[in-house]
Amino acid sequence: MHKVSNLQGSDRHHGGFTLIEMIIVLVVIAILAAIIAPEWVDLHQEAEKASADGVYAAAQSATGINFAAMRAGRMGAAPIVDGATLIQAMESRPLGWNDSGNAMSFLGKSGVLYAISVARTESETSKAMLSKNW
Repeated sequence: MHKVSNLQGSDRHHGGFTLIEMIIVLVVIAILAAIIAPEWVDLHQEAEKASADGVYAAAQSATGINFAAMRAGRMGAAPIVDGATLIQAMESRPLGWNDSGNAMSFLGKSGVLYAISVARTESETSKAMLSKNW
């Protein structure tokens, strides 16, 4: 007699994934992406704000250094009266920042406009006062 093998059992276990298993994995990945994506965007905005805060601190330092240079009579020192003279006092333009009238500004990738304004111009007796808008 011929030996007949059980074909039903060997067909079921061929080593692949079923469609339902693949759908479940895709659903889990989609749920994780939906949870993580908003946090990623929020981190990007926080990084932009931290960078703008750093530029503001550098601008504040530049106003003090420029005031001291003016008081000491350093050649080439000019009073800070607008965004252009503020950038000049910083000795280099921060990456992505532009002078725009009374301020220097940066439009972040998140759409937020960061602006540092000269609130009070520099005089012989006081350094320039800055304000930030963000």
